[in-house]
Amino acid sequence: MFCPKCGDPIESNETFCNKCGNQLRTSPNLQQQNINVPTFNTNQTNNQSNFNNQYSINNQYPNNQYSNDNKNQMKMIFIGAGAGLGVLIIVLVCVLTFGKTNYYFSNETYDDNNEIINTSENNTAQKKSKYSTVIITDNTYSGMKISNNSDAIKLIAKDSTDQKSSCSSEIKAIEEQIIKDYGITAVNLCEMDVEFAKEVANVFEVIYKEYPSVRGYLTNLSLINASMQQGYIAAFMPVFNFATADSSSGYPWIIKTQVLLNTTYFLNPTRLEASVTDGSNSGHFPPNATMYSPVAHELGHYLSFLAMMRHYDVESILLIDNNNVDELYKLYDDFGKGDFSLAMIQEAYNNYKKDTNTTLTLDEWRATISSYAVAKDNSGDYIYDETIAEGFHDVYLNGDNAKDASKYVVDVLKKKLES
Repeated sequence: MFCPKCGDPIESNETFCNKCGNQLRTSPNLQQQNINVPTFNTNQTNNQSNFNNQYSINNQYPNNQYSNDNKNQMKMIFIGAGAGLGVLIIVLVCVLTFGKTNYYFSNETYDDNNEIINTSENNTAQKKSKYSTVIITDNTYSGMKISNNSDAIKLIAKDSTDQKSSCSSEIKAIEEQIIKDYGITAVNLCEMDVEFAKEVANVFEVIYKEYPSVRGYLTNLSLINASMQQGYIAAFMPVFNFATADSSSGYPWIIKTQVLLNTTYFLNPTRLEASVTDGSNSGHFPPNATMYSPVAHELGHYLSFLAMMRHYDVESILLIDNNNVDELYKLYDDFGKGDFSLAMIQEAYNNYKKDTNTTLTLDEWRATISSYAVAKDNSGDYIYDETIAEGFHDVYLNGDNAKDASKYVVDVLKKKLES
């Protein structure tokens, strides 16, 4: 067998292509249990191939699961709920579990001996090095008693809390403060240095103070085990199908919205600082980037996603049933195609052009923010939301001294969030 996306040889039982990360089939199982706290199904997701190139404006960013076109990715399928179709729907919904994610890639070339190894039948990712976390970010549950948002929040929180037994009291205190201050359901920074964790919390403080209306939508902030060869520093995952109910249809579903921090970097601050500083100096990232500021980039994606929710009049995606599943599909589809992101960028560009009579093209204008602001997927299509996230990152770092393109993009983002 060969991967339909890159042509690399694959085994018949593989879920993802080892070369390009393309999803080959849905997750093999969601546990069918009719108890409140089922055992974990710990299938750690590793959807990125080796990242071995220095990137410039015209390079393609490999295997970014946020694809403009998603020509080669499975689409969500929605089937009318019936007693005989319940199990099928649960399987199909796994597409959401391994869906679109925004990764923030470094521009390093790697020689990493701390590769991921697979252990046991469930392919749970474990790291050989000390730069790893006990936290599993992609546990899934099925057959749950779910009737309201409170049930959803309790299950997400319990999944997080049950993994904290080995975490220090200092880190737990920081996690609880973040949960309290910013309305995030679950925070898992277990092995992170205490002072570093405080600086990450400060990023949230600055942004949530400026954007108080975004409180309460992000369900998870967590470390995640991922190799340095996978190349990404942090990720925003807007839709993760966390749990399904004990009904014939599987409704309602619990959806997690997550910011994930790669342990290879966030448990190795020296390496993270060197990587980000190099990226900033080379123009890969905005000027003055710090080892904490990639979190601001991912929160830029988060705010952009919330703006899109407001555009589609979607109040919440925490709990999905037959009444709002179509709304979720619209968000998921647009997030992949990038239509809403592009519309925001075009509006910002038109405002700038009106004010300055610039001769820059749209793409040249976007590229003034950073080379990552014009990132492409491995099909050669622009990932327009990276322009928004990088513009947001730039304004977070540099304020009035940020690039004009960044300021115009953030002005439009603010307007969309307020509408």
